[in-house]
Amino acid sequence: MESGLSVGMERPDRTTLRQRLRLCFWTALAFFVTAMLADHRAHLPSGIEAIWPGNALVLGVLIVRGFRWRDIATITGGGLVGSLAFHLCRGDSAGPTALFCIANMIEALIGFFLLRRLRGPGPLFDRVSDVLALILAAAVATCASASVGGLALAILHQSDFADAFREWYGSNLLSQLVAAPMVVIVAQMRDRRCLRRIAARPVAELVLIFGLVALVAGGVFAWTALPLLFLIMPAALLATFRLRAFGAVGAVAITAVVSAYATAWGHGPIAATGLAPAGQSLLLQSFVACCFLTALPVAAMLTERDVRAEEARALADRFKAVVENIGEVIFQIDRNGRWVYLNPAWETLTGFAIPDSLGDGWLDRVTDDDRVELDERLALVLRGRDDGARRVVRFATATESRWMEIYFQCLHDRHGAVIGATGTLRDIDDRKRLEEHVMTARRQAEQRAREATLLASTDELTGIANRRAFMRQLDREIAGSVEFGWPLAVAIFDVDYFKRVNDRHGHAIGDRVLQLIAARAAGAVRGGDLVGRLGGEEFGILMPGASAADAQMVAERVRQAIEKPRGGDRDLPCVTVSIGIAPRENQRESALLLAAADTALYAAKGAGRNRVQIAA
Repeated sequence: MESGLSVGMERPDRTTLRQRLRLCFWTALAFFVTAMLADHRAHLPSGIEAIWPGNALVLGVLIVRGFRWRDIATITGGGLVGSLAFHLCRGDSAGPTALFCIANMIEALIGFFLLRRLRGPGPLFDRVSDVLALILAAAVATCASASVGGLALAILHQSDFADAFREWYGSNLLSQLVAAPMVVIVAQMRDRRCLRRIAARPVAELVLIFGLVALVAGGVFAWTALPLLFLIMPAALLATFRLRAFGAVGAVAITAVVSAYATAWGHGPIAATGLAPAGQSLLLQSFVACCFLTALPVAAMLTERDVRAEEARALADRFKAVVENIGEVIFQIDRNGRWVYLNPAWETLTGFAIPDSLGDGWLDRVTDDDRVELDERLALVLRGRDDGARRVVRFATATESRWMEIYFQCLHDRHGAVIGATGTLRDIDDRKRLEEHVMTARRQAEQRAREATLLASTDELTGIANRRAFMRQLDREIAGSVEFGWPLAVAIFDVDYFKRVNDRHGHAIGDRVLQLIAARAAGAVRGGDLVGRLGGEEFGILMPGASAADAQMVAERVRQAIEKPRGGDRDLPCVTVSIGIAPRENQRESALLLAAADTALYAAKGAGRNRVQIAA
């Protein structure tokens, strides 16, 4: 289970026992050394050290290395060992020693877990909210530790608990706010990215900036007569602006060293206050904390701005790479319809140079047929009446006219005012030609299909319906007549003595006679009737909606049309036909209906031919 806060360094995959022991040892040693150094400095009236960086050091190590629960336990154990060793060396009794050790670790652990709760993952102190989270976590954690530590001080020195609580809280809170961020930021300096940013600065700039900070700090604390502490902040902020968190830490560290050394020797504005050594230590620590907590948020804001700027540059670079390498033309036009931006695809698709095209009217290379409509659509878009439009137009390139698909939409500024339009231009000439080829092939296929259908349903000799088409239509008409009750009649006729025509004049003349009969029969029937050749010299007439009387009248017209003189075909012999009619009445099958008409036909032949006979 992961528990630590990221400070920009890579988390180890696993920690060996030797590494944990080494981490515990160095934490204990650092705590012990800093505690001993703080104990040799001034003490407050309650007996507590005026400066106590040990707890802040453990908190900083937890933030840097507390990735897993076992790491947290290792660091806490090291802090306990260091605290125990310090109090045993100082000769404190067992009860207060235990309370001191518990108070120290409570402070570090509560501060760590609160800080982890208050902020998300990512490098620490890269945001202003991180600084605020540190202040809140340190205030709460120090309050908890001061409750236990104040009790230990009251027992050890027989002092008032409230005074002991207040002095513990003030000393430890200032140490937390100064030492913990320094530990974290120094650890961040080990990150390769941070080292690269620092290494990118010229050495002369680093020397000049930190030299200026040292010079100002030295001057301020060398001059005891005047309180010039305010001069340090501009130098510290200059280092922060130039070097971000590294500059803030470096400037505060230089200031802390110079001020501590000068104050110890009785120089500077703090020594001039005349306070006791403990009071001077608290005042010095408060000054360093104010410097650090002023510079650190500035560094965080600048770092956050740098991150946003870097993200914006990366996004702009990606966008530029996409726009400049895409195969479609991406363009922008102003309110007057003139090109103001064209990506490199423009030169590839059109053959025109971009510098020569900028400022030209966007419709200059559109054919006249499409120009008017496109201009009207753009006017609607620029007036805000339409969100966008897509059109296919003929576009004149440097070599030929090609089909282009153009899409454009309204472009607004940050105030919502229309400043023009943006869109894409795509070459679809190949696709358009393919579509035209496919449409042509489809039309040809449909025409061939119609011709095939016509051939399949047409008698080759006479050009009228063949037997298959006639029978198919007869079945449809019978079904309709049965369903809706309308009348239907069928007639069959054939040529009287047609064998004599073939024998006397030949089959070629016989075929011409059949063609003439088919033409005259088709011209004599009604508009909705169907004439078909059933085979040889036998023909059929399908008469939807015809009663027996209607059918007889139609059949008589057909008989007379065929019997009349040949007109322009005087070389053809005159022939007559006999016709048999069968009304549908209750008949539901086409075969039986045709059989009835065929029976009537033979009755007409038996009665002398060249006549019409209705089935009985």
